[in-house]
Parts: sequence; C-alpha cells; structure tokens
Amino acid sequence: MILNSRETCIAYRCPYCGSGIKSMVGVFALSGAMKKLKCSCGASELTVNQTNDGKLRISVPCLFCGTEHTFMISSKLFFEKELFIYPCPFSALDLVFIGTEKAVSEALDKSEKELLKLLSEMGIDDLEKLHGELDHLDADDEPCDPSIYDAVMFVIRDLIEGGDVSCCCDDGDYDVAVSDDHVKVFCRSCGASKDIPTDSELAARAFMGVTHLKLEKL
Repeated sequence: MILNSRETCIAYRCPYCGSGIKSMVGVFALSGAMKKLKCSCGASELTVNQTNDGKLRISVPCLFCGTEHTFMISSKLFFEKELFIYPCPFSALDLVFIGTEKAVSEALDKSEKELLKLLSEMGIDDLEKLHGELDHLDADDEPCDPSIYDAVMFVIRDLIEGGDVSCCCDDGDYDVAVSDDHVKVFCRSCGASKDIPTDSELAARAFMGVTHLKLEKL
C-alpha cells in the first residue's frame, strides 16, 4: 500500500506517565531542523533527524532500559509503509509506531494492553512504581549485583557462539568491552556495536529473552 509520501503519523509511549503521544509529520517538516515529539508531562520526548543521505535517525526513550534507543530508517519506509513498529531490542516492547493514523492508533492501543498485562505479571500497577524500582536499582549506594553481569555475559557469549549476532558486514569478528554500567558488543571489522545495560535488573532481565542481537553503526 502506497501512502501519501508527504505526511505520516509517528507515535511513542511516554515511559514516565504512560501516555501515547502521536503527531503527523510532513516531509518538509523534516528538512533542516530536528523534529521533536514531546509528552505533555514534560518528562520525555522523541526526536527525528534527517541525515545527509536522506535517512531518518529516530531517538526514543525506553521504559525498561532507562535510556534512549536510536535507530535509522529510510525516508521511503518512514512515509510509505502502512505500519512500521520499532521494538526495544532487549525486551521486545514496542517503542515507536509509524504509518497511517488509523494503523498507528490501533497499534498504540494494543501496546497499552500488552504493557498493562506485563506490569501486572511483574506485580507493578503503575509506571511510577516501576520507575521507583529503577531508581532504587540504579542508586549510587546500591552496588551492581554481580549475578546481573554474569547473566548478561552468558547470554552474549551464547549468542556469539551460536551465530545469532549480526552487523553491517559479513566478517562476524565480534568481541565485547566491559564498562561500569554496560557491556558493549562490537564488530572489529565494521565497528557496529550495541550496548547492553548491566546496572539495571529490569533491563538485564529483559535481555535474557533475546534470541538475536543486531549491531548497528551510529
């Protein structure tokens, strides 16, 4: 289905208040200045930036990782696909919705039900409690549980050895670099990488279910 190439709908869910934020974006609005989609609560925003080669770089705050995820898509995909959904690469939670206003609205409603079900299974009845738990886990006086690091490293090694890591080239020369709050998986040949949080139990728990890791060049 080919859509009006001059306008599309983009949406995300605020990780702080839970509101679904939608906006129509025209092709001319993306030429030059960065497009920002802010939540009315003032705690989060999604940004869209057009690169020199015409692609779109999108950054969105993540509920589970506590940081932003950035990805790039072509302008053709952005303006012409009926529905494109970008999920958190670790938790598979849908983060960004792009397409027709109807398709985006339906997908946003569906994601809300899935999120509420997931929070219920975790024993959390609102997002404020979830962020309270994240703040507690990330506080300076809370040392990182070594078991979180060990579990993340086990999954990373298992993915590499099982051939379930991919990047921008065909060499597959993968390695890891360890920091205080994350482990970077990278390709020695093309430089593509992905940071895996190790300072949040929730983010690490979400990463346990990953079956394929796609490294990206930013």
